[in-house]
Amino acid sequence: MPTHAFKWQLYISFYTALLGIPLLFFPKAVIPMMGFDPAMVDAAPFVQLTGMFLLSLTLITFRIWQKKTEEMVLGTVFVRLFIIVTLAILYLNGSFPFLLMMIAVVSIGVIGTLWSLRGVNLKQFL
Repeated sequence: MPTHAFKWQLYISFYTALLGIPLLFFPKAVIPMMGFDPAMVDAAPFVQLTGMFLLSLTLITFRIWQKKTEEMVLGTVFVRLFIIVTLAILYLNGSFPFLLMMIAVVSIGVIGTLWSLRGVNLKQFL
């Protein structure tokens, strides 16, 4: 597997950490910037849980990059495709522009990863 395929894992680690840290530790400051109602932070711990899950994803993708775990790279593509579809459905139901921005950020990573794998026989990783 090309080594630049693993660099996209760092891209994922960066944007998930960039979102996860403020959602976990400063949710009341971040939620309004995303276009959501700040009252949702007080209603339940779901915003902080989202931050926790994003930071967990940060750690996983960082370890994939660090250990060069080839089998996991394609798996992250499938997970990110699921995330894109979910964000699109949420956008269609609520029309929050922030979700479109997240679709773009995640899509860049998917396209970059797939482009870096264009010469690789992917059947061995399925």
